[in-house]
Amino acid sequence: MASLSRDEAREVGAVAVGLTIALRLVAGVFQVVEELGAQWTFRSLLGRFLAPVGATMGMLMLALALLIVLSPSGSIERRTFRWATTLAAVVSVLGVLSVLNAITTGFGSVASRIGFTSINGAAALVLGAAAWWILKNFNPDR
Repeated sequence: MASLSRDEAREVGAVAVGLTIALRLVAGVFQVVEELGAQWTFRSLLGRFLAPVGATMGMLMLALALLIVLSPSGSIERRTFRWATTLAAVVSVLGVLSVLNAITTGFGSVASRIGFTSINGAAALVLGAAAWWILKNFNPDR
């Protein structure tokens, strides 16, 4: 039977959470590919690409950041830390794009578009940006 240390378990958990975020991003790409098989518009392609960007992605990103920074020094590899920081920036940028897309090209009234983006793109933006800020400003010596 294999034996796993706490440090290895944290690393595996961090990689698994990061890969889950990446899978959600790839899901948007596959949705775009599917949309290309039908009559599409730029609006429909962008909407399909940004569909997975939401609160779940943001929560996963913040969980990854906290898992990394709350781990003892040296228990998470440096490349995992850098990868998570880049991923947090990507989630933040996609959150911005999702908010702008929903507000400017969404369906329904302005109030319904703001409501929609509040539980989707804006949540990803806030949580992803918080994760990025935490990782970017983390001081392991404090």
